[in-house]
Amino acid sequence: MIEDLTVLGDILPEAAIKVAFALLCGFLLGSEREVKDKPAGLRTITLITIGATLFMIVSDLIALMTEGSADITRVDASRIAAQVVTGIGFLGAGAIIQSGGAIRGLTTAAAIWVAAGVGLCIGVGFPLLATGITLVVLMVLTALEPFRSWLARRGRREELSILVPDDALALRRVQNILIDNDVSEHDIHLRPANGHLELQFAYRARRGGKQHLLDELAAVSGVRGVSTSVS
Repeated sequence: MIEDLTVLGDILPEAAIKVAFALLCGFLLGSEREVKDKPAGLRTITLITIGATLFMIVSDLIALMTEGSADITRVDASRIAAQVVTGIGFLGAGAIIQSGGAIRGLTTAAAIWVAAGVGLCIGVGFPLLATGITLVVLMVLTALEPFRSWLARRGRREELSILVPDDALALRRVQNILIDNDVSEHDIHLRPANGHLELQFAYRARRGGKQHLLDELAAVSGVRGVSTSVS
C-alpha cells in the first residue's frame, strides 16, 4: 500500500501540533538532565518523547488506513503503545550504572520512562495534560532537590581526604561522585601532593551512606589514601 495523500492531509496538521508539544516537553525534561551532566541528556530525552509520540501517530494511521476495508484484518493499534513501554525499559537499563557495589542512574532511568509516557500521552491526543505532567516532573527533579539535600545534612559531619591521580578525567569522575552523594562543591578543596592531588571535602554521613560513597570512590582508577575525621 502506497502513501495515501488524502489520509496524510487529514492527519498532518494534528500530527504537527503533537510533534511540537513532544519537542517542547522533551526539551524541558532533557535540559534538566543535561544541566546535571547525566547519561541521557537533552537530545536523548527529546528523541524519546518525539519517538513515543510518533508511534502513537502511526497507530492512528494504521486505524485510518484499515478503516472500512473488509479484506483487511483489523489490528489493535494500542499494542504499539504497549511495545513502547516494553522497549523503553532497555534504554532505561542502559542509563543505570553499577560500580563497586553502588548503583547510579536510577533517576535518569525514571526520567526516560516518564519521557516516553509523556510522548504517548501527546500522541494519543492530550498535549496539555502531557505538558502539565512535564511541569510536575520538573518540580520533582528540581524543587525537591533542596529538601533532599536537607535530609542528607541530618547525618554527622565528617572530613574526608583522598588522593587522586593528577588526571582531569579521574578528577571529574570523583567530583561527580561527590556531588551525587550530596557533597557541596564549596566543601571540596584541592592541593598538590607528590604528583597526585589531595582532595579534601566535608561529608555528612547517613546510615550506610559513607560506605556507599567509599565504594564508589574506590572504583575510580588511581584513587587511594582515604582518611576521615569526625566533626
